[in-house]
Amino acid sequence: MIFVSQSKSEAAILRRIFQGEPEAYRFIVEKYQPLVYAVALAQTGSVALADKVVVETFEEGYGRLVSLTDPRKLGLLLCSIAQQASEQLLLHRVPNWNKPRVREEAGAPVDLQWVQTELIEPLNEELGSFTSREKQGLLLHAFCGFNAKQIAALLKIEKKEAAEDLARTRENVEKALLKEVVKGLHLEVNNKERLLYIVSRLGGSEVAAKVAQETRIGKPRLKIVPVLLTGVVLLVLGISALFIYRVVNRIRGPEENQSSSTAPATEAEPISPDQQEGEKPALELPMNYAIKGRVVDERFLTDGVAGVTVEAAGKQTETDFYGAFEIRGVARGEHDITVRVGDRIIRQNIRFHTEKDNAPITIRLDDSIPARFHFRGRVFDRQTGSPITTFEVASCKDFPEMMQPYVIKKHFREQQHPEGMVHERFVTLGNYTVYVRAKGYAPFPVHFSIDENWDGQQVFELPLYRATGLKGTVYGSNELSLGGAAIIPRQGTASGLAMDVIDYGRTNSMGRFELYTLPVGIQSFLITHQQGVARAIVELEPGKIKEIKIQFPRKGALTGDITLHKRPVKFRDFRRQVGGSMIDLAKNLNYISPGQYEVLLTPEPVVILASVEPTEGVQWFYRGMKQEVSISTTEPTWLDFNFEKGSGVLQGNATLANTQNRFVYAEVVSNRENGTEHHYYYLGGPGGFQLGDLPLGSGELTLYAAARQVDISDFDAARVLMDKQTKPFNLDDSQKFAYLDFAL
Repeated sequence: MIFVSQSKSEAAILRRIFQGEPEAYRFIVEKYQPLVYAVALAQTGSVALADKVVVETFEEGYGRLVSLTDPRKLGLLLCSIAQQASEQLLLHRVPNWNKPRVREEAGAPVDLQWVQTELIEPLNEELGSFTSREKQGLLLHAFCGFNAKQIAALLKIEKKEAAEDLARTRENVEKALLKEVVKGLHLEVNNKERLLYIVSRLGGSEVAAKVAQETRIGKPRLKIVPVLLTGVVLLVLGISALFIYRVVNRIRGPEENQSSSTAPATEAEPISPDQQEGEKPALELPMNYAIKGRVVDERFLTDGVAGVTVEAAGKQTETDFYGAFEIRGVARGEHDITVRVGDRIIRQNIRFHTEKDNAPITIRLDDSIPARFHFRGRVFDRQTGSPITTFEVASCKDFPEMMQPYVIKKHFREQQHPEGMVHERFVTLGNYTVYVRAKGYAPFPVHFSIDENWDGQQVFELPLYRATGLKGTVYGSNELSLGGAAIIPRQGTASGLAMDVIDYGRTNSMGRFELYTLPVGIQSFLITHQQGVARAIVELEPGKIKEIKIQFPRKGALTGDITLHKRPVKFRDFRRQVGGSMIDLAKNLNYISPGQYEVLLTPEPVVILASVEPTEGVQWFYRGMKQEVSISTTEPTWLDFNFEKGSGVLQGNATLANTQNRFVYAEVVSNRENGTEHHYYYLGGPGGFQLGDLPLGSGELTLYAAARQVDISDFDAARVLMDKQTKPFNLDDSQKFAYLDFAL
């Protein structure tokens, strides 16, 4: 493969791309697919993930070409992007993060599942003891033929280190296996479907169709013999023509050659006085281009700010309702943008190009910038009621269930007021959360919705709790502490992802972490590491520091949440169904983190029935879930038991035909995705009843009648002999109430 030192071809391709030919990007994709694929496969160890990283790398690389000052560094840029994309994919795992990319028909030229199982996994085992840098160097050598010097330039290390890494890895990895991997993945590395997929996302279907016709990937190669013969014939003809040309020149003589080469004289054009010898006339640049862009709120990048003045090239305009602007009649190229409100400059020296997609200009809203909606509140100490005069405020869209890291680290802005008055500004309708915190106080959220009837004079109460803290130690499945594990909130927002700041921090070398900027209440965390994912659900109290231990689940274990009304609890019983009987596994349970359980089971489909103890104030005396799950041996199997309050209500009346029956019980069976949820109630005697806080969905209500009162611990077995009647119900967002009459 040609290495990145050949900069002339790259420079020519970049010029074509910048001149409006996105199809020229195919040359870069064709040339650098092996490089990017080698880096991605080394870091992810998966052909499916490597494919996704290659797509993401070339998509991001296309947008960053404009920042490339030296075409020779194109390979280095793509290598760096591939490394970052692989790390982000492995660290910030989202739903379906490891699901293969959806391809067109016949898009995968090889059986990727077979390659992964038979080739990549054995290779991963042999590379298990090596660092990511060493793996990348080995695969760059295998897939691209790079030597130590080229590998060192790409990975930004010394040549000596690269040579040592390459020698060590090649010595410890079976050559035949590595050769088979390269051979088996050749068609996948140089994949036409992926090339067309990338180009279609960047330039559209028309560009992809054009590239499909021009690319050499996937087309049969020319046979070398006809090509060689054609070249020899052309070479002979060229030499013959040169010989004849020299013979003719000698026959004609020097004088004839000189006269024939002299052009006929023409009348010279007059030179203007302003044009001195050696000077070129000044060019008048066409002024038929325009600068387009948007001015947005720095907190919410989709919210445009109206009514601000934008200046460029000696011209100015005002942003519209959506914060958009357009300045016409300017020359092609880059211009400096200045944003002002009245005589006050808000932003300046922002470079915009007439023929590029320019990033929005972000500004901070203050008293001088017009805003459609205003939020006002009063900050005070919850215990004493005294106002807090110095505080910090941050805002985010939607209603997140817990504090967002990007708000904590970046978006808090200090405000001061002698009476503790808060003032925030917004430009669009929507759902918002305003966080307020102060020194020694925990962040306090206020959720509200802004609509056309918004009252900007309403004052919200913001009572702050004393600061809380969380300390913890993270252990691996082998019970050894883990350094570098990321502490991530389980609920996030699009803004947090867009800013790529989605964790609170990482554990130190001893596996410990400390957080002091969390709000009071129930907080849910994900802990991510190369070993996998762990969870923790913690209830934080004002003025107190909570200390916890978190452990990663073992491979082959059944694990998940155990919560009641979002609070971490423990099981009342935990049983596995075998045949028609239930086996109690409560003694085998291990609570590895607050709100997370673990139990080892044999790898097969199982049915689990688990219940929790009632808390004070609830109607039911038993609540359990029955769920089906298949246990895996290669990774932890997640099965959550989250017993939450619902908004459904069942109401009705019970009449008894048998006068001996005086005690009435109820069983509510609600259908869930993987099973059912059961509630048991004691209703007392016959008459009216109402059961609340039920989950929405379909289910059945059964009433039981008995002549004597049964102990609640024996009810599950005793109900078999009771008189009963069952009726179905369906609760949803449009109908959260159902009325059912029973006659037993």
